Amino acid sequence: MKKYFIFILIASLFACKPKNNKENSSTSTTVFLTPKVSVYYLHQKKGCMTCKAIKSISISTTEKYFQKEIKDGTLAYFDLDINQPANDSIAKKFKCTWSGLYIISYNNINKVAEDLTDVAYMYAINKPDTLEQILKSTITKKL
Repeated sequence: MKKYFIFILIASLFACKPKNNKENSSTSTTVFLTPKVSVYYLHQKKGCMTCKAIKSISISTTEKYFQKEIKDGTLAYFDLDINQPANDSIAKKFKCTWSGLYIISYNNINKVAEDLTDVAYMYAINKPDTLEQILKSTITKKL
């Protein structure tokens, strides 16, 4: 759980940087690189059963299939409560008012967002394996 808190902290600290800024430095000796792919799960503090299932599946999928990419910084997972003031700007960027699942990929020119919210709600409860495979394939394509 501590690693997710660190991801959330980093996301909230650097989320408002310009798109073309590839490196963010907090000091002259520490440099944070933008991950190639980011998974954002945005939610309210009290979520419904489906919201909780989406969260669980998205966390387990990234941990199950992408441990190496998470460790080397290529992939980042962000679990953000949009009721927290620190996450307000991120929720506004995604136009998220309740819950959402987004995959963001970065290349040398721009960032591309893919909204998987509808798919996640469709499969999270009745077909969680399908949602897991969709997440896995979407992230793999973007890596």
